[in-house]
Amino acid sequence: MRQVRGRLRLGNRLRERVAPELDELVRSNAELRADRNRLFTELGQAFESVTAAHQGIADLQAEQRTLRERLDMTLRLAESAPPRLDVLEDGLHEARRLNLRVAELADVVAEVVLPLHDRDIDPAAIARLRADTL
Repeated sequence: MRQVRGRLRLGNRLRERVAPELDELVRSNAELRADRNRLFTELGQAFESVTAAHQGIADLQAEQRTLRERLDMTLRLAESAPPRLDVLEDGLHEARRLNLRVAELADVVAEVVLPLHDRDIDPAAIARLRADTL
């Protein structure tokens, strides 16, 4: 046992003389390993973040394509709407014309149905009527 201790002391002295920075190198090597492991961990986290960002971009692009398709469909519908509006406007004008004619006919009926003593025939009112209502 003494021989082993003696040899260890001799080995330590020899190491101190031959490689005095060995302890510092060993400590430095351990710190470098710890730094390397920490950097690998951070690199893995950065890779996961980049992967998630790429997935988010892909999801947004898919959503954009869907929205673009919906917008295009809406624009096609809007382009086909003006003829429908024209038809509705024509129908509205026709309904107004018919309502005016009904009002004129109601005036004519009132003139004819009222008893003579209640009538106040105004030639100007009859002149305002169109020829097709008489």
